[in-house]
Amino acid sequence: MNPQMSTTQTHHSNLTLVIDQGSHASRVAIFDDTGKLIYLKIKDVATQSSAPKNAEQKVEQDAHEILDSIQNLLKEIPPTLSQHIQCGGLCTQRSTIVAWHKSTGQALAPAISWRDTRAQTLINKLQPFSEEVKHISGLPLSAHYAASKMHWLIRNNAEVQHAAAEKQLCIAPLASFLLFHLLKEQPFIIDHSNAQRCQLFDIQSLNWSSTLLDLFEIPRNTLPECAPIMHNYGKLKFNNIALNCVCGDQNAALHAYPPLQKNNALVNIGTGAFILSAANERKNQPQTLIKTLCRSDAQHINFVTEGTVNSAGSALTWAQQNQPCTDLFEQLPHWLAQITSPPVFINSILNLGSPWWCDAGEPEFITPEFSNTKTPSQSEQYVAIIESIVFLIFNNIQQLSAPPETIFISGGLSILDGLCQKLADLSQANVLRFTEAESTARGCAWLACQTLKSASKSWQVLPVSQQFISHKNTLKQTRIVDRYQQFVGELNRRCNKY
Repeated sequence: MNPQMSTTQTHHSNLTLVIDQGSHASRVAIFDDTGKLIYLKIKDVATQSSAPKNAEQKVEQDAHEILDSIQNLLKEIPPTLSQHIQCGGLCTQRSTIVAWHKSTGQALAPAISWRDTRAQTLINKLQPFSEEVKHISGLPLSAHYAASKMHWLIRNNAEVQHAAAEKQLCIAPLASFLLFHLLKEQPFIIDHSNAQRCQLFDIQSLNWSSTLLDLFEIPRNTLPECAPIMHNYGKLKFNNIALNCVCGDQNAALHAYPPLQKNNALVNIGTGAFILSAANERKNQPQTLIKTLCRSDAQHINFVTEGTVNSAGSALTWAQQNQPCTDLFEQLPHWLAQITSPPVFINSILNLGSPWWCDAGEPEFITPEFSNTKTPSQSEQYVAIIESIVFLIFNNIQQLSAPPETIFISGGLSILDGLCQKLADLSQANVLRFTEAESTARGCAWLACQTLKSASKSWQVLPVSQQFISHKNTLKQTRIVDRYQQFVGELNRRCNKY
């Protein structure tokens, strides 16, 4: 689908608006009552990052640039569509935080991205409390989550400290900042899914944990009220539209597809990659995956098991800085089809997510054990990077108690047939790619619709656009398994070392 599409047809009714704010762009999407995407506009947003140093890296965005991008997108919606919008939803990147002044609404510092690891030193000091943190929050102790970033801002930013002293400090996930500015009521509120990613949220009580607030030294009065994902958040200033759903991007994407069962899993590949499953982790091993809150309303709450890959699309961004390729996505399909013995890429960019949760040192290309190649070409390096993403995804799948028979795949990199086929070959599962690209927005739209008494019964299941069947007992499949085992062995060695 064209990434910028619109329609001027006027026969649509009962439409749902979604504001989808991601790491690289803001989107406004409109769906009809069957779940069909009928309008989509995108505005890019900038990111500023420093060079990594000792497992710490600053990654920032301008909170007001993000807000302006959304407000401008809303203004561009044709009146022929906006007058038929019945409800709306907001989905955002998780663990990105903003500190702002309660009275003025002005951001006090740049938004700190979920990719930012500037507070790794604090995380290292808190390791003795890691099991307690995981038990309360459902999350392993990590600098990618918001708590350590909040601690850093409160300790290091003079404007934040001044606002706190005047009891004017709001510090919260990006979604909360956007709600404060986009809704008429100017609420200071956050949904359960984004609250959980703060690593300050108790998944049993569904509220901030006094134990974790004390551990990270975060004042309770600086944090927003917690609310269910499906909730009446207020009215948008734009067209007085009721906002009925707020959630994290991966939590939303889950609801764009058929319901998860224990024999299937969803893999969503964007800047990072995320693996979602209804299955539990394997028993008799360290519990390294995440218990993620995926849906909540006033009466019910649902969780899934989640694996996290920190560097997926961001690995290609890293490669473009080192080995620029102007027509990369035109070349990648050919390279993935032709190159059968790439090097092994140790994808430690942005540190490792699950199941390792460690700093694995510098990224590196290493020669496969069965290859005589010494210096890989540019094309071989890019294929190795794609394989590394597949390897990290598959290792998370291996942690599940029930190996999936079917994998639903989505996100920007899922357009690569070669990536999908490699995942099928490694996992020995059928990989299904669906026709709809905007899975996060579609899932959010579905959740928003469920809050209405007139919830549409005509919402249609997405059709499968392509199925990838695993190659079994072939030389190609054997070789990729060999490279995978070498990859995992090297990461295990590094995580024990660093």
